[in-house]
Amino acid sequence: MRNFLITAILFFVLVPGVYASEKFITIVNPVRISVYNPDPVASIKAQYGVVSKFNLPATWLLTYDVLNRPEIVTELKKLSSNQELGIFLEITPEFSKTAGVTYHNTGSWHFANAVFLSGYTQDERIKFVDTVFAKFKEQFGYYPISVGAWWVDSFSLQYMRDKYGVIANLGVADQYSTDNYQVWGTYWSTPYYPSIIHAGIPAGSVDNKIGVVTLQWAPREPRRGYYSSLYSTQDYFTTPKLDINYYAQLIDLFSQVTVGLEGDFTPDAYRGEYTKQMQVVAQKTATKVTMGQFTKWYTDKFPDISPEQQIESDGMSWYQSPFYRLAIDKTNNKIIDFRVYLSDLREPYYFWPNREKDLRINIPSLIDSVQDPSEVWKITDLNIKTTPKYFESTNKPPQRFFKSKLIKISQINNNWRVEVNMEIENLKDGVTFSDWSLETKHLLKAPRTLIRTIVSLSWDKFKKENYWISPEELIGLEKLRLMPKGKVLVYDHECLQCEYFGKSRPAVFGNYRNYVRKYSQKKIVYDSEIIDSRDRNIVNDKLKSMRIDYIYLTKYDPSEFLKLSPGDYGVEKIFENAVVQIWKVVK
Repeated sequence: MRNFLITAILFFVLVPGVYASEKFITIVNPVRISVYNPDPVASIKAQYGVVSKFNLPATWLLTYDVLNRPEIVTELKKLSSNQELGIFLEITPEFSKTAGVTYHNTGSWHFANAVFLSGYTQDERIKFVDTVFAKFKEQFGYYPISVGAWWVDSFSLQYMRDKYGVIANLGVADQYSTDNYQVWGTYWSTPYYPSIIHAGIPAGSVDNKIGVVTLQWAPREPRRGYYSSLYSTQDYFTTPKLDINYYAQLIDLFSQVTVGLEGDFTPDAYRGEYTKQMQVVAQKTATKVTMGQFTKWYTDKFPDISPEQQIESDGMSWYQSPFYRLAIDKTNNKIIDFRVYLSDLREPYYFWPNREKDLRINIPSLIDSVQDPSEVWKITDLNIKTTPKYFESTNKPPQRFFKSKLIKISQINNNWRVEVNMEIENLKDGVTFSDWSLETKHLLKAPRTLIRTIVSLSWDKFKKENYWISPEELIGLEKLRLMPKGKVLVYDHECLQCEYFGKSRPAVFGNYRNYVRKYSQKKIVYDSEIIDSRDRNIVNDKLKSMRIDYIYLTKYDPSEFLKLSPGDYGVEKIFENAVVQIWKVVK
């Protein structure tokens, strides 16, 4: 702990960031209605009492349900002029009914496909946004400039920017699995301009940015916070031996930090740790600003794209630019994380709503030692040269780097240069190909019907249609391609009635899966029994007899998942994003 504190202090002296000389703290309090809080007005009073005691500005993000409670709105109108009001974009049954959208009743309000805009179609998202902005203006007489949720998709952000002038967005800081929300691979706990087609990727140019600044809730410690989201300004007190001093140290690490607490707890919750936190904030010399105030400063300071950011703490070095992110563990001489920010990559929930209970935003990586611990790059050269578009090291990259389409590698003098490949095709719209329609496919498999069709000259029965491979699936297939040689099992199944969005069905709906072989460059085997069987012995015997090394599954079809536990199959998951799961058979 002592070393951590010393490093935190030295960071701004020895390794100044782009705007390290100017430090900001932003207090954001999301406010929702909850069943375990019988008196939300008393909670607002208690929380505001703490903020006003220390004369701190804060942003209060309000859900539709809050805006629809006159007694709460009356209390919010009493807040002083240094308080900012905005919208917290969580979906509830009450909100859905008013917007005219069918609520996704999943059994729990917090599941991703129910609570986030990304769980709904684009038309439904527009209805939600228009409804809540109209309610806000009805109550306060103006449209807010700040919004947030633990995830707001890029389509919704762009719509709010264009129609309502929103400039600030609150999102959750990088976390692998907390609350079943995965936002993995963005800027590490620092603000950025999101891409116009992917809210988790910083815009690489003025032309592809939304014009909204995303601030990150619950910033995390650069070392331990990578492996556990509990090492954050939000959850530190749940971890043994961490107290308010740790909170104070975390704040010192970042040039801008977002802190706060949800406003749906009972009043007593704000008289304890929250009061201590606000006291720490008040004592810091950093400028205290609302979301809107910080965003206006940020856009004036950096009018084009997000600046490079470097964070040094406890032997960890993070570097991030609008083109890539790199994490160097200098204590153990290895690179533990390397993400590429591909400007043409479309967010998985842009067109296709999230139908999972979990949220999965997984930015493409060459190294992700949390998801796959074997993905590390052992180095002896700790003085890696970083620039916005590439980095250089005297250490030769891992062999799979040379095979990857995501990067370009060259040798310059004695250095190996690793540069992001910004010329990859099909990452915006995916790949479409033509093949027989499902109806025609069934006709071709029925000899008698086929003969009658030919004899009757019913040529209109023979139809082709376009099938689709999504950008997110292409990223998963690239991941599979870089893995050691092996045989891949794909699910032998079609889905004629499955719901789909956009112009074309996913290729797996037609059971056209040979593209897995094409893009992964691995031999594939079609089989359904291994996926569907409830008998552990059958599963194990078939996996062995067929000599399967990997199982490749997509998530479009609700039936395409392992019906037994991973242990019953003898597999471990080595990759997952919003569309793909890759399992490795443990020999």
